[in-house]
Amino acid sequence: MLKGLAQWGQDLYWTRIGDQRLGLAPPGSGDPGLLRSGSTPCLLTVLRLAAHQERGRRSDSDLAAALVRAGRPALAVELVRSGAGRSGPEEDLVHLVRTAGEAGDLDGARALAESLTDRALRDSALVAHIPAVARAGDHEGAAGLARTVRYPHNWPRAWAGLAKAVADGGDLPAALGYAARAVECAGAGAESGRALVTAMEIAHAAGDHVLAGVFADRVEELVRREGRKGTGQRALLVAVLAFEARNGDLDRLDAVLRSVARAAAARAAEEAEAAAAGSRQRDADPDVLCLTIRARPSPHFDARIVPELLEAVAESADRDVALALADRVEELLRPDAGFEGFEGFALREAVTLLLARHGQVERATALADRIDDPDLRAARKAGVVEALARSGDTDRAEALAHALADRRARSRALMAVVGELARRGETARAEALVPAIPDRWGRGEALIDVVGALARQGEPERAEDLAHTIPHGRARARALAALVERSEPARARRLAARAVFLGGWATVLDDLEEIAPGGIVAIADEVMSGRRARTPGTGGGATAGTAPGPSGRRP
Repeated sequence: MLKGLAQWGQDLYWTRIGDQRLGLAPPGSGDPGLLRSGSTPCLLTVLRLAAHQERGRRSDSDLAAALVRAGRPALAVELVRSGAGRSGPEEDLVHLVRTAGEAGDLDGARALAESLTDRALRDSALVAHIPAVARAGDHEGAAGLARTVRYPHNWPRAWAGLAKAVADGGDLPAALGYAARAVECAGAGAESGRALVTAMEIAHAAGDHVLAGVFADRVEELVRREGRKGTGQRALLVAVLAFEARNGDLDRLDAVLRSVARAAAARAAEEAEAAAAGSRQRDADPDVLCLTIRARPSPHFDARIVPELLEAVAESADRDVALALADRVEELLRPDAGFEGFEGFALREAVTLLLARHGQVERATALADRIDDPDLRAARKAGVVEALARSGDTDRAEALAHALADRRARSRALMAVVGELARRGETARAEALVPAIPDRWGRGEALIDVVGALARQGEPERAEDLAHTIPHGRARARALAALVERSEPARARRLAARAVFLGGWATVLDDLEEIAPGGIVAIADEVMSGRRARTPGTGGGATAGTAPGPSGRRP
């Protein structure tokens, strides 16, 4: 495992690596006289200069989606299709159909879907478009679109998406009819399961608990039948179990736990018997190697269902249900229960964080202390602090964080406490805690939450001053971008220009069209002109190559 990955966790580790790779903010970048103009032309100039800093399919997709939201779908399509040398542009166009529908441009979304030449992708685009039509109130039009979907394997998704959109709008009887149609169209695979889960949720919301139970039973039957072979089947049963657990019904979960426990015990007994048989064979004739090969029976349920269920309900289940789940899972963790290796590790992690999220610190810490590896033990305790802070007990979370000996784990834990304090409006306490974070990058990253909280409290000047103390350029850019949406237009443009200067245009993309109309188009024009210049026979355009951004650094 990469050094520090366990203690930081996946998200923080890779964010930290990326920020450190781009380096510290250039000297003088916090000077109030730098990019102080709040005019639109100034910001557009910075955007054009930085247009080539963001590269790759993801940046293209984000920019194209922003163009659609800004009412420029034709330009978005041109941008996606101009991505020379990369595969899959039509999959991006399917995403644009969904984005256009969510933005309210139903005609543009429909035209874009019908323009796709690949029949399978056109089908997928129509499926993505149907919920937007239903949310606009045209249930019959959405149903008509669902009937035009070409391929049978897409029918359940089309009708289930329509059912969910109608249910969200409050028309539960109609939604239940569409959900029944989705189940009717489904076969025996994962699409059938997803349609059944949607139908179960809608039936329960409509007050028909008996029908909801019938749909849930059918999901369980599907998962039992498919066992470990079906792709995505585990997630279906997790969805059913989580739904029932949130409503206080643990009967199905108990049956699943019994099945998983029996399979683990049988596996442990087989392994012990095989070891004993091997020992007897060696004692009888040490020169003869005898192998006994038995097919391991596949359990009805994948044991990974259990930790995934605990993760799914950690934030949403009430305390009594959460503790009842924890008690049941701790029974599975007895030394003689047979859960070892990855399965046991995942179970312990899930139940530890569930206990911490609901204030059971002593039980959670006791489970963490059983981990032999010091890095993993420190990472688990940092996770306990994060969960405890989210529960609102910031005092105990802070005390536990300070007690962590591992520098990285302590940084991660204190960052979580600072973030929770900032979200709760305790900005003075959050800011005072930041210097206790051992890691330099971690201190800057934690300040982003404080900056955002100060802006929400109406202290933009203090927030901006604090943002400029963040040492790493890209982290400071994220802090400045957090101020953009809460600033008056001229100030927002100045902050956006500085954020682009330090971290590229992607940091301000969500707010750009509101503060600088034409900014998204300016970026797209610059990106496409650069591509045309690099493509033989397309004529002139902007200078080819990867131009450095305003900071002088290349991506």
